[in-house]
Amino acid sequence: MEATPNPVKVLEVCRVAPPPSSPDSAVPTSLPLIFFDLFWVRFPPVQRIFFFETSHSTTTFLDTVLPKLKHSLSLTLQHYLVLAGNLTWPPDSYKPIIQYVEGDDAVSLTIAESKADFYHLSSYSFREVKEIHHFLPQFLSSDTRAPLMTLQITLFPNKGFSISYATHHAALDGKIVALFLHSWASICRRGEDSTLTPEETPFYDRSLIKDPGDHERTYVNFLLNLNGPNNKSLLIWDLKPPTDIMLGTFQLTRANIENIKKRVKTQWQEKQKTEPAIHVSSFTIASAYVWVCLVKAKKISAGKVHLGFSVDCRARLEPPIPSTYFGNCVTGRLVDADSNDLIGEDGVATAVKAICEAIEGLKDGAVQEVQLSKMLSIDRNRLFTIGGSPRFELYNTDFGWGRPRKVEMTSIDKSGAFSLSDCRDGNGGLEIGIVLKKHETEAFASLFASGLEVH
Repeated sequence: MEATPNPVKVLEVCRVAPPPSSPDSAVPTSLPLIFFDLFWVRFPPVQRIFFFETSHSTTTFLDTVLPKLKHSLSLTLQHYLVLAGNLTWPPDSYKPIIQYVEGDDAVSLTIAESKADFYHLSSYSFREVKEIHHFLPQFLSSDTRAPLMTLQITLFPNKGFSISYATHHAALDGKIVALFLHSWASICRRGEDSTLTPEETPFYDRSLIKDPGDHERTYVNFLLNLNGPNNKSLLIWDLKPPTDIMLGTFQLTRANIENIKKRVKTQWQEKQKTEPAIHVSSFTIASAYVWVCLVKAKKISAGKVHLGFSVDCRARLEPPIPSTYFGNCVTGRLVDADSNDLIGEDGVATAVKAICEAIEGLKDGAVQEVQLSKMLSIDRNRLFTIGGSPRFELYNTDFGWGRPRKVEMTSIDKSGAFSLSDCRDGNGGLEIGIVLKKHETEAFASLFASGLEVH
């Protein structure tokens, strides 16, 4: 079989560094990993692509737009010095650390041009994942070093451009990636003004996060014993997606979500089930609905199936920490259900109740549970996970040329997760990114649509 021709012409690979400046003690140049970070050390990077529709010619883009993007990126990095650095594991260190060395370190930025179909790539229909890989930056790690972020900007002449990133999950979670992108976009729109509001300013003090259960030691030992003993490798796992994998986006409007919620509550009442004490959120409804559709589309036989998702802990810690805390501050929750229950008449109601109860359990101090490690021992064919969050407000990322036409979390092709984000129209709906094998796409699309019909 012939290889697919690369539709991208690389124009430049450059390195963007923060401007040289006097040391600012509020912006550290090194950070130790803590237990929230350590789980993710060997995981593949998180990748997203933002498509912006504009009518710039190649000359205008390279002469006007690109210099603004580069300059504002440099200005933003002065508030995020470590993002230009690397993850390392010094021989004399008990655990990995993040380090930025001024004059040596910078963010790798690839500039490219493409004649590929911009509107096809940024559509909501199923596309082959390998079509989009050309527009994502390379992310190369070794046993001794891994970057924290790489970027690619691709011009589609007279149609638009894309900005894509790959970030190391051990350095920062999705909330902080979104914070960085909003800061970069804000500075780009304003020009030379590189100040950040308190709501945009990253918070770096890690001493506020306590680890009474000594989970850090558990994770460090886990890493050292991977192909160990005493294996300090930082080489990320090379998880290759199946060759026939497809990526598509589905939408749940605010009305869809409310209708599903009403149906769920009616079924609980009919079955005389006690409603969960916790608020039934849009996240819970969407997660349950997609989980059920996926179990049906994949025709998973009787037995346990699992749903794993992350919960932001910043406001749940004692005491709470600022929402702009830089790093990872998520815990994992794992929900179990029987596949026969999920594909039954009230499957969504069953899924919603299970998810609500898992979230309710966080009130009992379960934030510190080492639940994430359980996910590694579960049959991957029966585990469904969720990436992203509508709270990141990714469609508010405006560099000065309008809101994105489309935002896609592309790294779900490796994890097999489905992604959740806000909708472009800003009306309270949700976008769901789905990866499926080609033969499963039609079944999922049909199940997703038919389940929204008013009963």
